[in-house]
Amino acid sequence: REQIAAITNKTDMKILVTLSCTMCPDLVVAAQRIAALNPNVTAHVYDIRHFEDLKNRHKVMSVPCLVINDQEVSFGKQNIRQLLELLRQQ
Repeated sequence: REQIAAITNKTDMKILVTLSCTMCPDLVVAAQRIAALNPNVTAHVYDIRHFEDLKNRHKVMSVPCLVINDQEVSFGKQNIRQLLELLRQQ
């Protein structure tokens, strides 16, 4: 909770998933937990089958895909600790 509260920069996370992905839920839960506990953070989940423009813009080849502030793109399963480490680098 302390690490989540320490995020002071406005941070927007987009989590790009497919509904059949077995690795996506971990990242979605981690991102939404952080966003729920810190008003500076937002987390939005998009099924890439319905948001082709996001898929193409961020060159998504696999899911889960995390886009931070429309700049940093990261692929793969991540837990809350890994996600907080990425956010600290922003």
